[in-house]
Amino acid sequence: MNKKDLESKLRKQCSSAKLPTHYDYNVVGKNLTLKVSDSGLKANMQTDDGAFESWALILKFYLSDIIDTVTIDWEDITKKTGHFNRFVYRLAKFVQTYDWAKSAKPIPDIPTILVCNCPNGEAAPKEKHEKGSEGWIECEFVEKEKVNYDIINHQFPVGLFKNTVKKSESFTTRGKSAIDIWAAKDNQFYIFELKKDDNISAGIISELMFYTNVVNDLFSHRIQYESDNAKKAIKENYRGFGDFYKLYNSGTVKTINAVLLAEELHPLITKELISFINNSARYKYNHIVFSTSSPK
Repeated sequence: MNKKDLESKLRKQCSSAKLPTHYDYNVVGKNLTLKVSDSGLKANMQTDDGAFESWALILKFYLSDIIDTVTIDWEDITKKTGHFNRFVYRLAKFVQTYDWAKSAKPIPDIPTILVCNCPNGEAAPKEKHEKGSEGWIECEFVEKEKVNYDIINHQFPVGLFKNTVKKSESFTTRGKSAIDIWAAKDNQFYIFELKKDDNISAGIISELMFYTNVVNDLFSHRIQYESDNAKKAIKENYRGFGDFYKLYNSGTVKTINAVLLAEELHPLITKELISFINNSARYKYNHIVFSTSSPK
């Protein structure tokens, strides 16, 4: 069974369903092999072509009558870029999360010591964004929701590095790699992935999963901060980093709430699919819960 056959079956659930082009799809004996192309490995993870987790979940959930397991494969590439390394980290987490998911070949090693970068200044304020843009909506949401959380802020960096934070030691992409909005109340931590109503790709799941895994690894100190690198960000509390650092050190966070924040989601992202995403022994053990909400 190939892409055309799978798409035909998926359209019985959603008439407009269309599978991304940068994968090979092959079902043999109730196992789906989803092979990510070279272009898909280089794609932004929020785009359909880069969001292998989203499509693996969608196909497994909606086509459970013909798919029991999903194997993720990928084209061999010569140059291991930040996008590829991020794919490796995401794949390792994905197969740990779901017992029906596996890798077609050994997953490349992830550095023993991963460190995360810190903000080096404040994020752009609302007036710097075009009204109605995602950046503007993000700032507006933070302003309105301050009364509902102990801490709330936005544009929290999640660039990962080997051993030390410097360009030559980059592991994943850095630069604009950041959580849209984060918040904390009591012992609950919240990660919001915001999308405008004209951005309804399934990739919102993959993006939110990556950020959630990084934050969970930070709280468990599998990913760390360099104390010297973090000093100024802590002192100035850039983007709430000083507040976050207290949570990072305290061990008081009991639950991570990962929220898809959008007026409209991809038609295949339903309450039932979210329940399926949450049906993971690893997520339950780590008290990670996915949900949906609207920015209004």
